[in-house]
Amino acid sequence: MRGFSPVAALQDLLENCRVLVEGASEGTGFFVAPGLVVSCAHVAGVEAGLPVGVRWGDQDYEALVVAASADASDRSSALYAFPDLAVVKLLDPPDGHPCVWLDMARPRQGAELTAVGFTDTLQACAAAPRRVMLTAGGRTAQASGQLVELVNGEINPGLSGGPVLDHSKAGVCAVVKATRLEDTTMGGFAVPVDALRLIDPEVYRTVIESHDRFHRSDSRWDALADRVEQLSVGEVSEGAFDRHFLGLLAALPDSHDADRSHSAAFLAVAAPGTPLPKRPMLAHRDVYTELTALMPPRDGELPYELAFCADLTRELAGAPSDTSGAVSELRDQVLIASGQLGLGDAVRARLAGDGVPARRPSVIGRVRHSLRDRTLYHVMAWRFRSPHDIAPGASESSALPLREALVLLSDLLAQQTALMGDSPQRRGLIELILPREVLDEDFADWRLWPEVGYWSLGRKYDLVVRPLERHEAPRLHAAWEERWRNLEGKRVGEALVCVCGRDRQRQAALDALFNNDPALAALALAGSPRESPVADAYKVALTSGVPMMLWRRGSVPGPPVCGSPCGIPGRDACPDPGFLTQAREFLSATPRDDVPDRICVLRNDAEIEAEDEGHIGEHVVLLWDDPSRRIPRTPLAPASPVEEGQPVE
Repeated sequence: MRGFSPVAALQDLLENCRVLVEGASEGTGFFVAPGLVVSCAHVAGVEAGLPVGVRWGDQDYEALVVAASADASDRSSALYAFPDLAVVKLLDPPDGHPCVWLDMARPRQGAELTAVGFTDTLQACAAAPRRVMLTAGGRTAQASGQLVELVNGEINPGLSGGPVLDHSKAGVCAVVKATRLEDTTMGGFAVPVDALRLIDPEVYRTVIESHDRFHRSDSRWDALADRVEQLSVGEVSEGAFDRHFLGLLAALPDSHDADRSHSAAFLAVAAPGTPLPKRPMLAHRDVYTELTALMPPRDGELPYELAFCADLTRELAGAPSDTSGAVSELRDQVLIASGQLGLGDAVRARLAGDGVPARRPSVIGRVRHSLRDRTLYHVMAWRFRSPHDIAPGASESSALPLREALVLLSDLLAQQTALMGDSPQRRGLIELILPREVLDEDFADWRLWPEVGYWSLGRKYDLVVRPLERHEAPRLHAAWEERWRNLEGKRVGEALVCVCGRDRQRQAALDALFNNDPALAALALAGSPRESPVADAYKVALTSGVPMMLWRRGSVPGPPVCGSPCGIPGRDACPDPGFLTQAREFLSATPRDDVPDRICVLRNDAEIEAEDEGHIGEHVVLLWDDPSRRIPRTPLAPASPVEEGQPVE
């Protein structure tokens, strides 16, 4: 059509979704699902059940606030508390009204935006419709969240609660909240729409599932959004792809424990070590959209969002008959999309469960330094059943002296092992993430069960230690993951070499060797990593990504551990006939993932042969650091001060 502008047409449709809201104040709202309107809490009201007047076109409707964020009790700030959002339900909604498409991604800086609402600038009409062109600026921190800055346009009274359209994504990305300064073009602030996840969870799920189902059957917004993205004939835009899959996800049943279930699903497909999102994930859509926001996986690997959809269809294969059709349709679309990417084999393996390896259950305990005082320590524990099922045992402790921290750790381990879910056929794993100064503690001999005092932690469970320093330094993770992969399929006894840190094994030389040989991944240390010179070699191995190390607890290099200089590092030429030789022999046929079990056997053998004081299992320590068994990094709360703004009333 000559002169047709898809952006202008989408702006017109956006205006048709706009409503006037009269509640705590007068402002704007917009339809997000049939009969459901989103606005600001300071416009509609901050309590569920409050009556609200809504006008769409020339018709007035009665409505109620069904969910809203509370106002701040501290009114020292001119702005209402984050997120300042409300959901309003019309009691007798009109038929056929349109709804906006919600885009949970924040606009990139400099993106062109459109906000619609009302203005009283024209005195002849107290609530005249208004459209304003804006640009996405930076972000301004407010307690509990960040606001999107709107620049290069005027945010007037009456726009508050109105939708903000991102032209590049063809979706509503934010809700107008406040002006920076009235009667100027200094712009203002908006709340990102993903903050809807911070209001009532059940209301949010109702809104988002109704929203996605609506757009699956009503193509008005989709048709224009596809034109905005201006792709060649036959191509499918990322937006259209996502809208299609989100519509399918909305038809699926949800878990009774949705918060935990969605967190687990996210971790199941994200790269190891990926932190959980800051916002709670309350619906399948949230998992999908959070995964699309991550850095893409390596070439040849399934996109995270497709892997998630494949996992869902596998898990819901026995769903009730009323949803089995939706599950089948999602499965078909996953197969089609992966086939178009040349990844059909990968998705079929995942659908069969082959792409999701079974994991042994474990309890992961962590001791970390206090940020304020490194002589004090925080303690926390988790139950790990798979990379997507990690449950914290309790909140992290306050800062404690080391001895008190270790006592607390022993208590937590005793509590959590009872809940771990292991069995005689599938013995549980105890993983302790520790700073270097704690690695040589005699954890294996801890007696956690007074009623059976002959039980020790290292003989009853597969006990390993892991280095805190590496887990807290993401820059070290790539080398760590590579060396772990290089151990796959190898017999550890053949890969094991000796490092003592002396003579030619100075730090720079060891570092150069590790740089040149990514296959070096299993070390027998000639002494404790707390004692020099082994401590220096241990640091190089740690930062180089070595995932497996063995040593005798409390030992120091020197006769009879290591009697003379050796190569870099020592293998068969190492003159020590003891620890390295015994370790290599005992682990000669052991694959990487079975080493913790073999070391547990070794500890029990040492107890059986108690008269043999030189038994290798008597004081053996195993550092076994599987990068896929990481605890989620806890997001930090924003600490920046709130920038003042004038609320729009």
